[in-house]
Amino acid sequence: MGIRQQTIDDYGAFVEKFKPKKTTDDCYTPPEVYETIKDWACREYGIDPSKVVRPFYPGGDYESFDYSDGKVVVDNPPFSILSKICAFYRDRGIPFFLFAPNLTIFSSTSRNGAHMLVTDCAIEYANGAIVNTSFVTSFGDDLIRTAPDLTKL
Repeated sequence: MGIRQQTIDDYGAFVEKFKPKKTTDDCYTPPEVYETIKDWACREYGIDPSKVVRPFYPGGDYESFDYSDGKVVVDNPPFSILSKICAFYRDRGIPFFLFAPNLTIFSSTSRNGAHMLVTDCAIEYANGAIVNTSFVTSFGDDLIRTAPDLTKL
């Protein structure tokens, strides 16, 4: 390899260090996936679709969001603060149905009054990340349950 090619390669590696890295907090849900899950949750738990809100978007502030008039959160939150989000909703009596990574569903939510809905859903998010995804919710009576019908959808 010539010195010019090595310089170009070194520069490319240098520039790469400064590019923002994608994390599981950057896993934006494709619309068709979101709609399928929202429709299932509304049917399963009797949620009025007109009351569904999505407070998690780039630059959004879920803590300042208006949850009045019986709004229900059905959304894909930043996974890194899922436990904090569940506690926030539990403490304020805000009903929710949230996406959650399979790997941490039990450790991050069981202490926060959330019910865990375990599925075998490998979702490909908008950034190309494929995450085995389950859900946490304030709905239902079981601490842990499965949803084979949701997995099939």
